[in-house]
Parts: sequence; C-alpha cells; structure tokens
Amino acid sequence: MQTIGIATGNLKKNSTGMGTYTFQVIEKIKTEFDVELIKHPDGDSIEGCRVIDYNRIPGPYWYFSWSKSLALAKRSWKKCDLFHNIAQYPISPSISKQYVVTIYDLIPILYPSYVTPFYAWQSRIFLPKILQKASLILSISQYTKNDIVERYQIDPEKIWVTHLGVSDHFHPATQLEIKSLCKRYQLNNPFILFVGAIEPKKNISSIIRAFHRVRQKNPDIELVIAGKKSWKYQDLFTLIDSLKLNKSIHFLHFVPYDDLPILYSSASVFVFPSNYEGFGLPPLEAMKCGTPVIVSNKSSLPEIVGSGGIMVEPEDYEGLAKKIIMILNEETIRVEQTEYNLARSKDFTWEQCADKTIKAYQTILDK
Repeated sequence: MQTIGIATGNLKKNSTGMGTYTFQVIEKIKTEFDVELIKHPDGDSIEGCRVIDYNRIPGPYWYFSWSKSLALAKRSWKKCDLFHNIAQYPISPSISKQYVVTIYDLIPILYPSYVTPFYAWQSRIFLPKILQKASLILSISQYTKNDIVERYQIDPEKIWVTHLGVSDHFHPATQLEIKSLCKRYQLNNPFILFVGAIEPKKNISSIIRAFHRVRQKNPDIELVIAGKKSWKYQDLFTLIDSLKLNKSIHFLHFVPYDDLPILYSSASVFVFPSNYEGFGLPPLEAMKCGTPVIVSNKSSLPEIVGSGGIMVEPEDYEGLAKKIIMILNEETIRVEQTEYNLARSKDFTWEQCADKTIKAYQTILDK
C-alpha cells in the first residue's frame, strides 16, 4: 500500500474550518493508503495513522519556524509516495517528488490588511514558488481556483476543486434541545446568529449596523456572536457602545462542537456577510440545520448557497437589515428557506470531498 505523508501541524479536530476539513478527509484517505501524520506536538492524532511529532526551531512565529524545520528533515519525508501540505504551510515542494498542496484562499495576497504583516510577507515570498512547483493543487472552491489561475497564471488542469462538506452531526435540533441550550447560555429567542472568528474580513461591523436597524422594527430581537476574538476587533466594541447595543448582543466566544447544531437550530436567522471566504463552513452548517441563512454575494459564498440562497452586498447593512426583517416577519419565506437549505446542503459531503482528493492523488501516483 502506498504511503501518504500529510503535514497537519498543530491542527485540532473540529476547532477550525481547516481542522474540520483535514481530519474529516484523512478519515477516508486512511482506508485507501498508509497515512503518516507529520504534526506539531500540540496537534491532534488520528487512530490508524502513523504519527510523527515534529518540534519546531525556536522562534516567535511557530507556523513559519515549524514549516522551515520540517523542510530541513526532507530526507525522512521523501520516503512517502506523496506529500500533502494540507494546511497551506510555507513548505517547499522540494520536500517530496510528489507534492500536493491545499489552498484555502489568497487573502494574504489579495487582501493583506486582513492578516498580520508577517503572514502577508510569508505568503508573498513562498506561495508563488509552492504553486508553480507543486505536482497538484487542491482548491476548496471554484472561486479560489479562479483567483489562483488569474493571479499566478497556473494551468487550470493542475488545480482540482474539492468543495468542503458538512457532516450529519449538523441537523435540526428538537425544541427540548433548543430550550435547554438557550437556558445554559442565557439566550432569549428570537435572535440573529453569527459564527466565526472576530476579525476584519468577517465584516461584523455590517452585522452590528444592520442589527441596530432591525431593532427599530423588531425591538425584542437579540444578536448572538459565537467565535474567538482574533485581531483588530477593538473598533467593533466601540461601535457597539456608540449604538448602545451592549445589553442586546451576546458574545459566546468559542462554542463546543456538540453545541453548534443546537445553536444554529435555535437562531431565527444566520448572517454571514463576509468580505472574502475561500469557502465558508458556518453558513453550510447552518443550512444543514434548516436555519434561514443570509450571506454576502462575494467570493465563494454564492457557490455554497446556490441560486436560491439569500445574498446581499457585504457593506450594504441597510439591505442586510431588510433581508433579516423579511425572514423574521414572513413565515412563508422562512419555511421556503428552511426547505431549500436542507436540500442544498446535501450537495456538500465529506465523502465527496475525500473521494475527489483520492482521485487527485491517483493522477500523479499512477504516472
């Protein structure tokens, strides 16, 4: 059986979109290949996979220094029949004769203000070389593939689109489950929900402004924001103070994986007006729970919600407010969106994602 080396670093299962993708796909890959996980000691393991805990060279930027220390040990990884850089680390393709890289987005290149200066610099230096020299590129959306082709003139035949999936863990919750969760988190129905990191690209300021407008028509509505504080979030709290919304907005920070389906099911509407997403798992998870969803009409998000989804310009908070009010006040639209989202979400499965990944591997392993 052929051996696939996969660099998972410090990823943890279900803690991020990248971690969810990585561990869901590996569960399928390990049934077809011997899998060797090359990870940081802080990362998660997977039963049935050989694990190598690889420490980093000491330094202030673990992501970069771990990648560079890994590259110095390339003799060990050359034993693998194929090396998959699954987390977009700055690892040179010279580490293996058969090198596959997953690209999530080109945010550090196209929108450097959305990431740290160091990450933007790192991507400018290393990403072009990785893309040019990789044996194969996996892109998590057609939009990201188009960005790669346009920005770097990569042969489109070299890039496989492997849309992410959503597991059956996400499904509509019962009223009893919803009541219990709302009691534990001290939430009042109805509420608008956002799930994701608190950072500039998520465009949470538009959600806050739209929420302010919605409360003028629906004064009992509340807003729930579930996600870790990432960076550049101070202005958001200044905005909340200026609009006097402190008592009607709940910050839940990180929500455990087991609670997420119930949280999605509890919401009257899920909003995700992000400025840029390589894919965007939270809207898809909310759709799988039957929750009405509003996303921005930019980047990959239209691919997820499809032609029947509800979309707005990301900066149009007035338009977002109108869409939210429409869903809150019109039961027919709520029912239609619930039925549509449940059907649409079936088009995205981890089995399909993993199967296409394996087929992509075979195209270069069979040469």
